[in-house]
Amino acid sequence: MGAASISEYVALLNEEQQRHIHAFLAFMNTEYPKLTNKISFSMPMWLLWLLGKKMKDGYVAISAAKNHFSIHFSDEAFVERLAENLPACKKGKRCINIKYGDDALFSAVKESIRDFLNSYHVERNSAL
Repeated sequence: MGAASISEYVALLNEEQQRHIHAFLAFMNTEYPKLTNKISFSMPMWLLWLLGKKMKDGYVAISAAKNHFSIHFSDEAFVERLAENLPACKKGKRCINIKYGDDALFSAVKESIRDFLNSYHVERNSAL
């Protein structure tokens, strides 16, 4: 059985994985405090859709693997464009894989996340 909460999910990870997942959680919670996060499909996920729509209508999620972490998007076309613009990223199904320790690539992906969420009219933290 998987984790029931984000804190449980993080507690199951090793130190390297925790560091990167915490960095992403801090980014999302600081920049997009109005987004709801929860465990879905065994990973932390931020839901972008309005009541009555389906998950395919908008999400961002993160998961940890042995040698990388993945940032998942609901929009496959967005992932394709991101992979073209960031050739150092490996692409998975609706996700971008970032090797642990590649902080420059992680920063570039965070900028892309801002673009992705902006396309959904998600409000950023106005204090930033």
